[in-house]
Amino acid sequence: YNQYITKEKEIVIGIVQRIEKKNVIVQIGKIDAILAPNEQIPGEQYKFMDRIKVYVVEVKQTTKGPQIYVSRTHPELVKRLFEQEVPEVFDGTVEIKSIAREEGSRTKISVKAEVPNVDPVGACVGINGARVKAIVNELGNEQIDIIEWDENPAQYIVNALSPAKVVSISACDDENGKKATVVVSDQQLSLAIGKAGQNVRLAAKLTGYGIDIKSESQIEDSAKPESDDETDIDDDMLVFSEDTDTQAETDADEVNE
Repeated sequence: YNQYITKEKEIVIGIVQRIEKKNVIVQIGKIDAILAPNEQIPGEQYKFMDRIKVYVVEVKQTTKGPQIYVSRTHPELVKRLFEQEVPEVFDGTVEIKSIAREEGSRTKISVKAEVPNVDPVGACVGINGARVKAIVNELGNEQIDIIEWDENPAQYIVNALSPAKVVSISACDDENGKKATVVVSDQQLSLAIGKAGQNVRLAAKLTGYGIDIKSESQIEDSAKPESDDETDIDDDMLVFSEDTDTQAETDADEVNE
């Protein structure tokens, strides 16, 4: 226990030993750790003697001795991988501000340079994408979007919705919570929403803002006037937050059709 408690919240390399009741048993040094089903990347196959990097979630002392619980889905796994691959992240030159992850599919991270004249996104991507590719490969080809953090919430949301281009945005943070109204071109609507609403859903998780999104033609068709450079939200407004995905999927299908 004393040996492994120091590894809590860190990445270690484990060797797959066996599968017991859907739990993957991973050997770390001289002790076996448990990779529970909910900590496994969806669709990832684990074979005997595979070497995998895992995030140590918890080390517990039990009646049967010390027990280690590890994860492949924890957002901190992504952060630790960037610390290993990107010297600027490891030494604090570049800070990872936020991570939004749908494990096995796509992750968005926001980064900020703590030193002038440093490109935080470029540092994380690496020459010819070498640094981020190494992390993508480790996570089973999980897509990773790296965006620049901005102290201006509106600009931060615009960055988070990348690769979609935003026409206009209005963001507010008041007693009603953090909300943003975003307008995109008709051609960019499906890209902004993403497949099954994933792009805007991750952007909402990353920024902490509920995101309302509409196309230019929907704005033009709206009978309600604009005031104070903000677009009034009507009943047809698409509202996306961390808990919204069904509407996103429906609207994405309509746009594709």
